This record gives sequence, structure tokens and C-alpha cells, in this order.
Amino acid sequence: MRPRPKALRQKRRYLLVRVLPPWQEIEQKALYLAVSGAVTSLFGDAHAAEIQPAVVFSDRGCAILRCRRGCEGDLSVACATVTAAGDLRVALRTVAVSGTIAALKGRMDGWIHALPPQEALYGEKEVRSFRYGRHKVDVLQEGIKKQSIVFLTDCEREEI
Repeated sequence: MRPRPKALRQKRRYLLVRVLPPWQEIEQKALYLAVSGAVTSLFGDAHAAEIQPAVVFSDRGCAILRCRRGCEGDLSVACATVTAAGDLRVALRTVAVSGTIAALKGRMDGWIHALPPQEALYGEKEVRSFRYGRHKVDVLQEGIKKQSIVFLTDCEREEI
């Protein structure tokens, strides 16, 4: 009797995804449901089963998603269509694709992740501000009707 050949393991690809705005704390399950829902609505159940999307890791402002090799383009397109995860409004932007999680975590080490919200003086009011990236600060300004986000750059802010 000849021995049966072993089944080959399918190759995977991993996507490093930025979650915007980065101060949103998203549960991994809510992120998975948002991504798998986007994949299914774009490509249907059959192709979603081929892609096999999964959320491997998520932390302050970033996530690592897994899919089958050759389907990373489809998963990236589906991520661009995500507008909410759970009750939170978010956007997902693909930063890099790799064959290993370690390579993507190495790329994440150089990022400046979102810092916790800080109180800042904007005009004459105390407002919550969120600093992320290298040169960007977001300020939540309370208005009469609703909150609005004000984006400040280096030339518009003063350091004390």
C-alpha cells in the first residue's frame, strides 16, 4: 500500500490596515464582522469563502487581516468600503501586504499611534484633541447643533 500524500497547506497573505480615526477603540469581533460583511456584499458568498477573511490582530489605530494568497487585492477593495464597525464610524486603509505577521508588526513599530485624548485650548474654549500621525491634530469642537472635527496642521498650532 502506498502512503497517502499529505494535503498542502494553503498560503496566506496578511494586510496591515490603518483604522481611521485612530482613537476609536474597536473590538476585534466587530472589525471582523464589518470586514466579512463588506467582502460578502461586494463579491458574494462563494468568493467570500475563497478569500477567507480574518482579523488576526487589532490595536490602537491598526489591524492585521488575513486572506488566501491571490485574494489580497479583493480584500483590500472590500476594506475600502467599510464605513462602520459595530456602532462606531470608521474607515479602513490598507498600508502594506506581506506573507508574514512578523514583517507587518515590524512596520507597525515605526508608527506613532494615536495618543489618548488631551484637553487643549482652541480659541477660548477647552476642547478634546487627538494627536496622531506625525503632523496632524484633530480637535472635537462642540457646536450648537452637533460636534464637528477641526483638523490642524503644524503651522496652525502652537506648542507650550
